[in-house]
Parts: sequence; C-alpha cells; structure tokens
Amino acid sequence: MKKNNILSGLYPITSSEYKSDLDFISIIKDITSSKINIFQFRPGNLSFKRKKFLIQSIHNECQKNNVKFIINNDYELLKYIDGAGLHIGHKDVDIKFARKYLGKERIIGVSCYNSIEKAKWAQENGADYISLGAIYISKTKKNALICDIETIHNIKKSINIPICVIGGINCYNITKVLGFNPHMIAMISGIYDSPNPKLELNHLIEMIRYYEKIKSAV
Repeated sequence: MKKNNILSGLYPITSSEYKSDLDFISIIKDITSSKINIFQFRPGNLSFKRKKFLIQSIHNECQKNNVKFIINNDYELLKYIDGAGLHIGHKDVDIKFARKYLGKERIIGVSCYNSIEKAKWAQENGADYISLGAIYISKTKKNALICDIETIHNIKKSINIPICVIGGINCYNITKVLGFNPHMIAMISGIYDSPNPKLELNHLIEMIRYYEKIKSAV
C-alpha cells in the first residue's frame, strides 16, 4: 500500500491504561482487525523487556491485518520490527537523525501542535505526515496547546503532506472534526474509554464513511 493511502482515516493510538499485557494484546487484536490503515504504540515508561514483548505482539497483529505499525518516540525499538514507522514530538529525537537512521521508506510523523513553522520545517526535513492538536481539551494531555480551525486551514495551505488531528476527539464531535478535512483523525480516550473499544471504533469508522458518502453526493 502506498504511503498516502496508508495515511488516511482513523488512527488509533494505544492507551496507557490496561489491566495486564494479555488484556492489552486482546484489545490490540480487536483494534487492528477493524479495517484501519495505521496504528500507533506509545511505549511510555515500560521496561525494555515489556516494550519488546508488546511491540512484537502488536507487529504480528498489524501484519495479519495489513495495518501500518507506528512507534512513538522510541526509535531504537524499530530495529526489532521490520517496516514499522516512527512518530516524534518536539522533545524527541530530531527528524533529520530519524530519517537518516530509518531510511527513505519508513513512515515518519511529527507533532507540530499549532505551529505553521514547525509544520513547514517537518515537511522540509522529511516528515511523511504531521499531527496538529489538541483540537479539544484532551484527557490524555490536559495541558496541550489548542489548535483551532483557522490554524488548521492555514497549515493545510502551507504544506502538501498529510495532516492528522488529535486531542479530545470522540463520537460526539468527530463529525465537526471531519469538516476540517484532515487526512487522519488520531484517537486514544475516544476509543478506549468505551466499555467495548472495538464496537466504538467500528461505530467511528462508520460515522466517517457516512460523512464521506454524504459529502461526495453534494
């Protein structure tokens, strides 16, 4: 699948709240089998042994379902996973180093928050996509900068790589977010806060499909 085809639709990111590794893997199986294109793992402060175990398990599920696997920040884990991509923020490894380390083929995404300058810089230095947000107040990152619709439109005019939006997005506001015309919508609590994450994810995917169907008919 071409990069731009991968970089579209709903973009689930792992939650840090789960009962056990087995519970986590069970949820990952449900999520990656739900007709998504891309999935991100945030390793957090886990031990290296647990990180390695989990990324191998996630990678297996992603391969089964033709889902692109992205690892947040921890680029050294990528040497254990063939073909996985990387997402980095402003406090993480430099994108120039990341691109040199990973080569041309692997996907690299960069968090640009609400900054046109960061977005332009990311594109110029080899990013495959950028993320903007928080779009709304975020449960995951409560002090995140807010990125408004005017900023999103200005950034879209300034770059030509895919844009992902993130932060406080759920089934109640996703239709409004779709009106911003992002390439991807990343979600954490909007999926995992549900008692049935797979059901919630499928509901969100159907909402996106319905929106796109209505939009194309206009």
